[in-house]
Amino acid sequence: MGVLKQPEHCLLLNIGVVARGSRCLSIMRDLRAVRPSHLRLKLVAMATISPSAACNKYAGETQIELFEKPADLFSIEYLNLILELTGDPAILAELIARKPPSIGVLDRQTAMLFFDIATLYGRMAERETEVNLATSFASALLEASPDGVLVIDRDHRILNCNNSPLVGGGAGRESILGRFCYEIMHHGKGPCRGPERICPARETLKTGRPSRAVHEVTVAGEGTLICQVTTYPIFNHLGNITQFVVTVRDMTKDLSERIEKRAQAIKDNLTRFVQDDRLASLGRLVASVCHEINNPITSIVTFNKLILSYARDNDFGHDRMGDVERYLSLSVREAMRCGDIVKNLLTFARQKNVQADRIDMVKMINTIMLLIDHQLEISGIVCERDLPAADYTAWGDSAQIQQCLMNLLFNAIDAMPRGGRLTVTGGIDEKEEMIWLTIADTGHGIDTDELPRIFEPFYSTKTEGKGVGLGLSMVYGIIREHNGTVEVDSEPGRGSIFRIKLPRVLPDEKPEENAGPAGPAGPA
Repeated sequence: MGVLKQPEHCLLLNIGVVARGSRCLSIMRDLRAVRPSHLRLKLVAMATISPSAACNKYAGETQIELFEKPADLFSIEYLNLILELTGDPAILAELIARKPPSIGVLDRQTAMLFFDIATLYGRMAERETEVNLATSFASALLEASPDGVLVIDRDHRILNCNNSPLVGGGAGRESILGRFCYEIMHHGKGPCRGPERICPARETLKTGRPSRAVHEVTVAGEGTLICQVTTYPIFNHLGNITQFVVTVRDMTKDLSERIEKRAQAIKDNLTRFVQDDRLASLGRLVASVCHEINNPITSIVTFNKLILSYARDNDFGHDRMGDVERYLSLSVREAMRCGDIVKNLLTFARQKNVQADRIDMVKMINTIMLLIDHQLEISGIVCERDLPAADYTAWGDSAQIQQCLMNLLFNAIDAMPRGGRLTVTGGIDEKEEMIWLTIADTGHGIDTDELPRIFEPFYSTKTEGKGVGLGLSMVYGIIREHNGTVEVDSEPGRGSIFRIKLPRVLPDEKPEENAGPAGPAGPA
């Protein structure tokens, strides 16, 4: 007679079975396969009617006692239940008559039902284990995620979340559960709406797919962060969305770095375009200067030929000496004029490092006008200047400001192909401590619908081949870099007026006391 120990931590049913040889083996295997979590079924003995060799072998391997008579099962200590599976009424009646009160006996139909219930109970236990594992896994992921993670229902109520500050701005998890996501994250009174704060959950509900949006989230101690909010749908067995998983990822640093890199790339490209535009302007100046210095050179050649003829004829009488002196004086004056023109051209063309300093605006404008004087003449343009006599001094990089003025003046010339009037006017704004300069033309003007876009890169009102649309965008960037402003007023058929303002500096003012930029780093 065997002695079995009672397990301490679960309900154990020690079972004995009465079966025929053809069913013994399958019954033993089925009972061993049933393993519910809180109920342990253990087959300890079997009474076989017509036993088989396979049954005897399996019983020996699994330590199951075999008996020839069903009543012998009562000799097993701690036996709790006997399953009569032969369907023989006589065997069932004998077992019921002889069983002690502590042992139950089930007939064939009840035993089969018991098998089904035990099997179902085992499957439920397995499913419960799977659910527990999935829940533990989800909880571990929830807490391990560097992002904020929430689970919300269709009403935007928070069902679960991690302790990320991106979720509640630093509030504890327990104070967040059960409240609305828009209330916790945005201190709102209703769900997010409108283009400024798109609700990704609403989009996911419409499409059934994950959705993303960018939100501003305020976190204690860190201020306002730019976050990517993504919602993932959770479906029930009917395929309906019942909940959402929401992730909140801080992209402030990454976005700032990308913007900084992009801005630097744009700045580098614009610097290159400024140089290209400067070379294009230099080409126009060279063409104009060639015509401009041709006249004085012609005069110098003529005067020298006259003097040479006097020398060959040895005709240097008293009367001739006066002519020679006059011719030499005119030649020197014309040569100096050529020198000034070339000097100004070299000043414009010479590459300099960006350096902020005082800019004598009157001197700069006069230098530029000398360079473009011939182009104004051949274009039939009359130029008028009205500039302050003194203290008309700006602060900035002279090469960049000169480039801006050249662009504006060339644009004015291009706007008057049939001639017109160019007016350059300057003044001082004592209240704002700025100097201002207007360049007005009587050209074809700019259409009203094009006016708001003229400072955009690559936007041009000129005909194809006359420019790539970078001149005014560079003017805008350079002036803004100098803490100045540039404005335009134009009317089709009547011309345009460009007005720029730059920080003013007095002649006796030290650079470090100036209100303007300490040193512009280049075009914005």
